Amino acid sequence: MKIHLVGLRQECYDAMLRIVASAEPKLHTLVDDPESADLILFVGGWHERGRGVVDSPLPRRYPEKTFIYSDDDGFVPLLPGLYAAAERPRWIDWKRYKGAPYINRFNPFVGPMDVEKRYLLSFAGGSTSLLRKRIYKSKFRRPDVLIENTSHYYHWDPSQPGREERQKKYAETIAASRFGLCPRGGSAGSIRLFEVMEMGVAPVVMADGYLPPEGPDWESFALMVPEKKLGELEALVVAHEGENVERGRLARAAFEQWFAPEVAFNHLIAAVVRVRDEKRISERWVQPFWKYMLWKQQLRNQVRGWVKAAVLLGFRLIGKQVPFAMNRP
Repeated sequence: MKIHLVGLRQECYDAMLRIVASAEPKLHTLVDDPESADLILFVGGWHERGRGVVDSPLPRRYPEKTFIYSDDDGFVPLLPGLYAAAERPRWIDWKRYKGAPYINRFNPFVGPMDVEKRYLLSFAGGSTSLLRKRIYKSKFRRPDVLIENTSHYYHWDPSQPGREERQKKYAETIAASRFGLCPRGGSAGSIRLFEVMEMGVAPVVMADGYLPPEGPDWESFALMVPEKKLGELEALVVAHEGENVERGRLARAAFEQWFAPEVAFNHLIAAVVRVRDEKRISERWVQPFWKYMLWKQQLRNQVRGWVKAAVLLGFRLIGKQVPFAMNRP
């Protein structure tokens, strides 16, 4: 197929070009002319108020062949396509989107390592959701459960001091774990899930409503734990402890089959084609609702900000410490 790419965010666009270059076999060709393309694929997350998408002529000119791959935390499906933060539809499923993997590789140390397994379960990440805040407050009986709040460090920023050492420690900790905990953060999706799989470690996913990419037999290697069962997390993992080697092997095999750089692009395009063939509504009916969709997201974010500010103010007024670990200011 002939594919016309439209970059919305440079680092994601560059990552897409890398997996295009490494794709085997070469099933698709990039073209500069959107008119001659079979598919137009926007790459990355749009900017404030939908800029990059709503102000582009392409979705309106070619509504039924324009799609998106987005690895943005904010899940608002303006365009049909693939979203790393995709959640299962709550009401009507118009079949306009599917889950997607993360294609950008931020940590060069992530990969199989032959190290001793020192931890039953590990997680290191920022305090970016209420679930994670609850995880930090949880008490685990076994000493080989490692939970670390790294909110003081922003791993997406390459200028962070000591970044290389932190990345190395992060990868070594996952490799030394029988299970890797992958809780929701800024969205239901998490790059950690795919890093854990790449390292051949069994993932434990806690993200209600998360829509994973199609392809892998997720139940064969991943433990899907509802968020309400956080209190039972340790017991649930212990019950499957003897399966960790096989689950880790299957996780690594699934990564190689579906998400490795040389196969990722072909699978992404195949998933986009399935969206095109399965969706149940014309995009000409969706586009008039773009402003409403963006307004709804903005309102939700504002309300969350107001609630957080009110709660923090309340604790300050009564002279109490906030019971949960907070993320970066």
